[in-house]
Amino acid sequence: MTSFSDSLPSADPSNSVTLPKEAYFDQDFFDLEKREMWFKTWHYAGWVGELKNVGDYITASLFEQDVIIIRGNDGQLAGFYNVCQHRGHKLLSGSGSVASMRCPYHSWVYDLNGRLTHARGSETTLSVDVDKIRLREISVDVVADLFVFFNLDPEAQPLDPQLTDFIDDLESEVPDLRRMELTTRPGNSDPDTESFLDVAYPVNANWKIVMENFLECYHCRGAHPDVKDLFALDDLTLRGHPLWTKQKSSVTGLEGGKQLFYTLFPNMTLSFVTGGLPYVTIFEFAVPDGPTKTTFGHGGYYCLPDDMMGETLPQDYVQVGREDKDLCESAQRGMFSLGYDQGRFMYDPTHSEITEEGSHAFSRFIMKYVGL
Repeated sequence: MTSFSDSLPSADPSNSVTLPKEAYFDQDFFDLEKREMWFKTWHYAGWVGELKNVGDYITASLFEQDVIIIRGNDGQLAGFYNVCQHRGHKLLSGSGSVASMRCPYHSWVYDLNGRLTHARGSETTLSVDVDKIRLREISVDVVADLFVFFNLDPEAQPLDPQLTDFIDDLESEVPDLRRMELTTRPGNSDPDTESFLDVAYPVNANWKIVMENFLECYHCRGAHPDVKDLFALDDLTLRGHPLWTKQKSSVTGLEGGKQLFYTLFPNMTLSFVTGGLPYVTIFEFAVPDGPTKTTFGHGGYYCLPDDMMGETLPQDYVQVGREDKDLCESAQRGMFSLGYDQGRFMYDPTHSEITEEGSHAFSRFIMKYVGL
């Protein structure tokens, strides 16, 4: 791996450099992130309401790792790698309910606890001990009785207890949070109309550049001329925490309305507008596709049960997405410049639009896992 400078982000956001430029393009660093950070942190899988009954399951993926989350016979959630122990075929797809997990390839059958119960021919293949073969486990947890997360590390500490302050803050903004259900967000009636995802992704930039851009609004006033039509900058506040950040501001044209963006590290965002019917959009904001390309991941749209059609977002972020893509791709090109090594974080103790403490907290999170 490229040797890093001795100068790294410090614990004090008011006196800190950024990560060195090599962290944004070095293949060895990306591989280290993948192994030590992505495969050992928590990632959103779906809604707990899809897992009410024994045998209910959902599937998810992280890079090339496919996983199953299923309600076992004991009523508890369990997680497994979604791969048959015979020839590596995927066991389940999408979501649904099963009495057992049967591989579509050679019909090996596993019970809801991941134990192999049937392998045709095992009676005559004495080296195959059915009782000793089982699916490999992963960790599963539910945050706020609502969001299902998984971690590829089977020894990972539960996530929900680590997010007490985050959940308390979120519920203070959305008191009915735990009553919400996953629904289909209203689609655009015009298929030719571009969406935020259409214009913002893929981004030819490292995933951390995309996240850091989202985690600050220092650039908003100058780089997004029409941002004033979406939310106010004069009363914007942004706070960084070890595992999450929060950005809050009033909304133009919506009396008493607030635009809120939460981020759970490494790459999960939650956004909503208060002042009308409550909803929450949860979204994998930046999914790496190698060291210098970023795509979007899956997510969900949550509303109250009596509002399952959802509420149309009052803001249109298409132009912001287009502008942010250009900003991130320009910043990525700068990482290769001989005239640049690393930057500095800006800080405001009043947590105004100037502060980059969210990006700073994110960098410190990365450092924790990759051992810097």
